[in-house]
Amino acid sequence: MLIPHSRPVFDDSFTQAATQTIQSGQLAQGESTTKLEQRISQSLGVQHTLAIDSGTSALMLAIRALTNSKPLARVGIPAYACASLLFAVKNAGATPVFLDCTNDLTLNAEQAFNTAKTLDILVLVHPFGMVEPLVKETFACPVIEDIAQSVGATLDGQQVGTFADVCIGSFYATKPWGGAYGGFISSRDLSLIEKCKAKTNPDAADLNATYVGHHQLSNIHAALAFERINQADDERKHRQAWAAKYDALFAQTSATPITSYTGSKSNSFRYIVRCDRDVTNIIKQLNHMGISAARPVQTPLHQGVTACPATDEAWQHCLSIPLLADMSQTEFEYLQQGIQTCFPS
Repeated sequence: MLIPHSRPVFDDSFTQAATQTIQSGQLAQGESTTKLEQRISQSLGVQHTLAIDSGTSALMLAIRALTNSKPLARVGIPAYACASLLFAVKNAGATPVFLDCTNDLTLNAEQAFNTAKTLDILVLVHPFGMVEPLVKETFACPVIEDIAQSVGATLDGQQVGTFADVCIGSFYATKPWGGAYGGFISSRDLSLIEKCKAKTNPDAADLNATYVGHHQLSNIHAALAFERINQADDERKHRQAWAAKYDALFAQTSATPITSYTGSKSNSFRYIVRCDRDVTNIIKQLNHMGISAARPVQTPLHQGVTACPATDEAWQHCLSIPLLADMSQTEFEYLQQGIQTCFPS
């Protein structure tokens, strides 16, 4: 049996959406993209949304807009995070400043507050379906809220994506709002969205602009993302039901699940456990059985630049277990065997 780490479900509604878009003859940006932007604004309760070609581009454009493309602007990002954050900062012409995590994989609050005084922007990432509690705090610099993995999660009853100056997200296939490719920027500040939009279409751009790229989202990708959003709530409920069974399973082992911050509710995008030993051999064992477990972060972003000891420890000891919205009972029982083999009680 093979249990993948991610398995997006594409039913007939996706086929119909793609077919209708193709038959319309309008595959590039158009009505479907506008419809998606309106849906996101409605879902988040934020007035203005711009759909673009990727989550990485969303962050890069947001950084450029907030800093007015200031050379070497200092942007704080988590060291324990997806590499896309680092490349977005670099592509914006900015300088990354790496922030360490805590045992629950959220940011070290004291370091974040102190460092923010020296930053042009702070990027707060809601990690692995959970919530970054610092998003409700006030910092000495503008904040970008990254909800690519945690859309649908809440903090004190308030939906993520509604706390900061600007929010970015992803429509990559494996994400909670994943269609195939794409991303978005949302904000209550229309001028910020307009600054970002001005950098997405070279054919309509001011030739004196410091940066413009092809970042528009196509109708075909927008149609797929729209269908995923339609199903996101049901998929989240399915994942949360399986996560509850995982909790009971890991309660009998030496591994410790990473739980959500008090007052928050995860969307159960990933199921992360902290192990009492290096996870390298555990991953090999599970992969050999056909269970595609993995490190939550493939490579810490701070390596060779600065010291982030908690991030190094998390990379060595944290493990992501497949958590699928459409997981079958047979798959769960097989995964249970794998967990019991690798984590004897």
